[in-house]
Amino acid sequence: MHALWWTGVREMQWDQADEPRALEGEVLVESVAAGICGSEVSAYLGHNELRTPPLIMGHEFTAKLEQDIAERGLVAGDLVTVNPLITCGTCPDCQAGQRQYCQQRKIIGVDFPGAYGTRLAVPRAQCYRVQDAIAGTLVEPLACAVRATAQAQVGLGDSVVVIGAGLIGLMSVYVARLRGARQIILVETNPKRLQHGLSWGADELILAKEDAVSVVDRVRSRVPRGVDRVIDAVGYSLTRASALAMTRRGGRVVFLGLHESQTTLNGNAIVRDEVEVVGSFCYSDQEFATAVSLVNDRNRDFTGNWLDVRPASQGDEAFAEQATSSTSYAKIVLQLG
Repeated sequence: MHALWWTGVREMQWDQADEPRALEGEVLVESVAAGICGSEVSAYLGHNELRTPPLIMGHEFTAKLEQDIAERGLVAGDLVTVNPLITCGTCPDCQAGQRQYCQQRKIIGVDFPGAYGTRLAVPRAQCYRVQDAIAGTLVEPLACAVRATAQAQVGLGDSVVVIGAGLIGLMSVYVARLRGARQIILVETNPKRLQHGLSWGADELILAKEDAVSVVDRVRSRVPRGVDRVIDAVGYSLTRASALAMTRRGGRVVFLGLHESQTTLNGNAIVRDEVEVVGSFCYSDQEFATAVSLVNDRNRDFTGNWLDVRPASQGDEAFAEQATSSTSYAKIVLQLG
């Protein structure tokens, strides 16, 4: 089989790979399409401590089943997406459907070969039928957005800022609207990506520039007391500090982006304003299932000029493009089948 290998910093290579072998509780699938995640771009740039080359990445994907999974009502040939979390299944968190907290948590495409290979082994119990190959690759990032908005406790009438117009940021705008947010402001440094926010439900767009009035001041000019909820889908020290500074007293900030590991924050301001700061990394089983339902809902068209689809053999060029600050696409999906 073939796979797109991450072989080192800024190095992707389309090459041969060993055929996968299904263990107990697993099934073999043929990878059809896989998205490029921001965390994978960080790894490509050498900034992600979770991944080590050489590695076949790819955890946002659609695949074709090679055999039936009768217990889930699936048959060979079905298109499925897969919850990529691999956990022990027996600890209290796993038993409660909160497998994202499992102490033995691993991830397909991080700790095991992922969907940038033409075939892979996946857990039988974590396969979900999807209706469209490209839309199926969007389930995992949408599940991250479902989780982030839940962690932010976005509710009816809330004012919300989302920082970052990558796909998970855009999807966080979308889910915040579904949860009843009254005012949603999207912040982004890339003007091409920023414009995508309107079609996802943002009310206002703020283009962040170093030589412009600070983003915090611009948000505060619209919501003087500060906004209720902020989701930082970027993860730089600057965006994290900005998120705290634009939140009202008693508000809530979610750190979702992973671009920088170490960050210095104004701890006294957090104490004085009683701002809650929480992380959001992945999702519960129910949140993943919710994302599947949303993607399979024919009332939402998950296509647009924010998305581009390319052959996996062109993955090196796609990663190089996604690593630039001027890329116009919020998501590039690689086709394998």
